[in-house]
Amino acid sequence: MNNAFTSVKLTVVIDNTSSNENAPGEHGLSLHFQSKNQAMLFDAGKSDLVLSNLKTLQLLDPPPEWIAFSHGHYDHTNGAPALLKRFPNLKPHFHPALLEAKWVLDAPNEWRYGGIPEDFPTSMSTPYLPPQELIPNIFSSGSLIDESLKKEGPCRFFKKLNDTYFKDNFVDEQILIVSTERGTSVISGCAHTGIERAISKARELFPTKPFYALVGGFHLAAEPPQKLKAVLEQIISAGFKKVMPLHCTGENFMKMLAKEHPELYVHGEVGATLNL
Repeated sequence: MNNAFTSVKLTVVIDNTSSNENAPGEHGLSLHFQSKNQAMLFDAGKSDLVLSNLKTLQLLDPPPEWIAFSHGHYDHTNGAPALLKRFPNLKPHFHPALLEAKWVLDAPNEWRYGGIPEDFPTSMSTPYLPPQELIPNIFSSGSLIDESLKKEGPCRFFKKLNDTYFKDNFVDEQILIVSTERGTSVISGCAHTGIERAISKARELFPTKPFYALVGGFHLAAEPPQKLKAVLEQIISAGFKKVMPLHCTGENFMKMLAKEHPELYVHGEVGATLNL
């Protein structure tokens, strides 16, 4: 891996919240990264809003070279067709299992399609061989779990094969890892496999460099206080210097982090930036 040092700028393009009426939020996630004179995206939100927000935030030049997808849910992939039409040279990067049909079981017992859009690209221009440096100092992790691992316990996220539903173990989930002179930063889409796995994967790939920032969705909105406390303790023990929770993290964890560790907390919403 190339460990040349540089500064990487992260900008939130899509998040659940926004204070900018010209760049509104939606339930989803998309992040923009600029490293030297190159740019890329991580996830695409749930609609074409990602395009207008990129324009409003003045992030169209240089055009993104890659778009990496964290996993195959609609709120991270639906904006992809519009982006690929606007940027025809944009290279998609995703775990092949992302293409499997994903479904959500809503209460009381209703099935809802929650996967990629019909016109999502079904192939990649380059082989999927993570860990892979996409633009300088930004790496894709590959799957966060053993592909044979079965999902245990209650679950509302499934994959569908023919007419049969299977619990989704999210083998397609990956993170981005940013390696600069500030340290190793971990970028999560939703952390369906657990933010702990994301941290562990980053440490596996970059075993010696200290952690700097943890950014993205942590999937903690429905978790009880004891779980939030345990996750926070793990983040602290890992040595992160900055934490920007977004999207599916949940207000309870954000408030706990801001209250107990204000020196770490970075407010995230559409337009927020962080130098990594």
